[in-house]
Amino acid sequence: MKIAILACDDFSVRGGAERLIIDMSHALGADIIVPSYDEAVVRTYDETGKINLVSLGKKLPSEPMRQLAGMRLFKHASLDYDFVICTDDMSLRYMVHHTPHLYYMLTPRRALYDMYYPFLSECGNFGKIGYSGALNLFKYFDQRFVRKYVENIACISHTVRNRIYKVYLRDAGVIYPPVHTDNYSCKPSEGYWLSVGRVDKWKRIPLQVETFRQMPDKTLLVVGQIYPALRSVVENAPDNVKFLGPYEESRLNDLYACCEGFITTAIDEDFGITPLEAMASGKPVVATKEGGYLETVADGYTGILTSPDPGSMIAAIRKISEDPSAFTDECLKRAKMFDYDVFEKTINRYVRDGPQNPV
Repeated sequence: MKIAILACDDFSVRGGAERLIIDMSHALGADIIVPSYDEAVVRTYDETGKINLVSLGKKLPSEPMRQLAGMRLFKHASLDYDFVICTDDMSLRYMVHHTPHLYYMLTPRRALYDMYYPFLSECGNFGKIGYSGALNLFKYFDQRFVRKYVENIACISHTVRNRIYKVYLRDAGVIYPPVHTDNYSCKPSEGYWLSVGRVDKWKRIPLQVETFRQMPDKTLLVVGQIYPALRSVVENAPDNVKFLGPYEESRLNDLYACCEGFITTAIDEDFGITPLEAMASGKPVVATKEGGYLETVADGYTGILTSPDPGSMIAAIRKISEDPSAFTDECLKRAKMFDYDVFEKTINRYVRDGPQNPV
């Protein structure tokens, strides 16, 4: 069976979605169809060059026209595959061709649904009027399109599964993204705590900074692309919080291996692969008690789930720091449950044997 993965992603940055798409390509022997891509970024995930990326030869404009351009591009694409997997609402427009398919949803578009009001709150008064009308129109067409053209839906977590049911009144199978446990190792702690991910508003980085501001005896290293809106947070961080920017995978794995623990605080995270990368390194996780963290972090065994306030997070970090190694065995076992081998078997069974609920 000739399979294609459709994604409106230019692979210009290294992130969880890009990694998942490449892992899916490896697992299924599928081509990846994108508007365009950055060869250098792709090879950081695929050094052997075994995957086949196919460019549609179109670099999409920036927001807000990106959505419309992406939908138009995939709607009119001419492809020859037996089965396609769409990963976003733009590539999903290819479904007008009625090809056997799976919509593997990372999440319903959050600005249209669960983050609609927080998104509007950041717009000015004039912007709220314009955006609210546009978003409601997009919401209507999105729901209508899914009802008309989409037969099979899967998603990355039960958190997203619940969102799908609320938005579309449709059930979805859950296929967890994988962590490559063999790539990680556990080494003696060097005393620092680690945070990995985009430094943007949705990751609650100011909460992490304030937590460690109140613990000057602890060091936090933050790895990830720094977005302009958070520049002031970076510039005003205390001396014990260090922003390192993006890191190559091998260097990042070394940071995981030697940290005392890992902290992550995203707002209602869709899934979140970084806690599993930390656990694959035998390191305990402090995470906010919400979203995908509820599905990966075993509270009290592989870390501690807390409310999103500095006091609770400080208490959790202090507790873990008493004996971080006490969590190691459970962390390693937990990470194995999400290993790439599990993902490979699950996605193949789902695609080749038909829809089911694998988890």
